[in-house]
Amino acid sequence: MNLQVSETFIFTSEVYYNQRYRQIVSMGGSRSSKTYSILQILMTELMKKRRIKITVWRDTKVTCRATVMEDFKKIIMFDEKVYLDFKENKQQGKFTYKKTGSEILFEGADSIGKVLGGAQDISYFNEVTEFSKDVYLQITQRTADKVICDYNPSKDFWLENYRNDPDTVFIHSTFKNNAFCPRNIVKQLLSYEPWLPDSYEIRGSEVFYKDEPISIENQPPPHPLNVKRKTANQYMWLVYGLGLGSEKPNRIYRGWTGITKEDFNELDYTSYFGLDFGTSNPTAIVEVKYDGNGAFYVYPRFYQALTSLDDSLPTVVSRIDSIKKGESLIVCDSAKSSYIDILATAGQLAVGAFKGPGSVESGISITQGFSIYYVLDEKFASEYANYSWHIDRYGKSTDQPVKSDDHYMDALRYIITYLVKYLNIKV
Repeated sequence: MNLQVSETFIFTSEVYYNQRYRQIVSMGGSRSSKTYSILQILMTELMKKRRIKITVWRDTKVTCRATVMEDFKKIIMFDEKVYLDFKENKQQGKFTYKKTGSEILFEGADSIGKVLGGAQDISYFNEVTEFSKDVYLQITQRTADKVICDYNPSKDFWLENYRNDPDTVFIHSTFKNNAFCPRNIVKQLLSYEPWLPDSYEIRGSEVFYKDEPISIENQPPPHPLNVKRKTANQYMWLVYGLGLGSEKPNRIYRGWTGITKEDFNELDYTSYFGLDFGTSNPTAIVEVKYDGNGAFYVYPRFYQALTSLDDSLPTVVSRIDSIKKGESLIVCDSAKSSYIDILATAGQLAVGAFKGPGSVESGISITQGFSIYYVLDEKFASEYANYSWHIDRYGKSTDQPVKSDDHYMDALRYIITYLVKYLNIKV
């Protein structure tokens, strides 16, 4: 079978067949053929090995079958003889290679029963940034052999912590490693380059100019044509062109500092609580302390959807050891007044947060005025890093935050704005 293969396929194959590595992480820019290359390798595994099971994962089953499964079909249809040796079960989203009995299943993490009950020889996480670490671990502990992931890089993503894992290898690729990338897409990606080509170099996951990482003070010469055309965009070039992690330019919060749980517990200040309700989305609770001098200390205490709870909401809240029933102030999402009433009836000092036109933007502005220290927590750190302003059609930041994965951020805003109003804290 003669497949069209990219340099990315060659890189990936070399490390895949190296028995040293259990986990292979393919990261890089747009159109580097990460997904295609991995699927080509998985197809050859199905054809060579008897009765193995491969599961391909996306955040939802619908997305997985509409994107990754369609790419797989294109690959096996490249050769009609190969295609006829595969049997497709459309209802199950499964292909079986008839000569070996091996199968590949396209699944979604929204099918929680599959996550908790399924087992496979190989797992492939397409766009792994869509998965929480908890779900990822549930799947990988049920995967006997290889774990493969791909993603566009993000400096704050939890998978970056695996760079020091001896069983994990990272592959970096860009559109330049894919000779089959359409010319018009190559042209568009190149139009983002903000600096003069060959005036800088990439070392690992950073860009260097004159032997120093680029910064506001240390910038390579500008790209004359792209700057003139106003297509140059440093963020787009770093992430989609070079496939490197970069901080979002429309990020809302910056400059917060991580601390330990012990650091927080040693602070001799009053504890207050913010609570954002979620039914299918997570309910988030934060504990905060104010030092009286412009700094809030934050301890993420709870993050779970109400529909997944085995106990009542009052029971869950009462289990947070620092909440003193009837004494500790809990400022809650006022859109869910029935939940506030439930907590109040159970004896908690629960009140509604300020709502109304402009309250979100005003609350964000108030929060930005303080120094924030937070107990290191994966989900809190992820929300903090990704909480961003909407971008309009002209590429400009609006004053409306993106409503996605903002549960801890909302809970924090509720309690800080409430305390500013009622304790007369100066921003």
